[in-house]
Amino acid sequence: MKPNLQPYVGRIVRLKNEAFLEIKRRARAHGLVLENNFLVAEVRQKVRQLICYGSRYRVVVHFADVVLV
Repeated sequence: MKPNLQPYVGRIVRLKNEAFLEIKRRARAHGLVLENNFLVAEVRQKVRQLICYGSRYRVVVHFADVVLV
């Protein structure tokens, strides 16, 4: 059974450390500095992904890689 991800929309989340370090590394390559706070803007229910924004950076992560704040 797939969890309902709609309640995540509009909520602030933090990424688990391993996922955040990878995204932070990619952002740094573009000259961006990120904090580990993201706003969930959209969900992709079928593939269980969350589309999140932090600063001006968009990330797509699996719901298992986030923790609600």
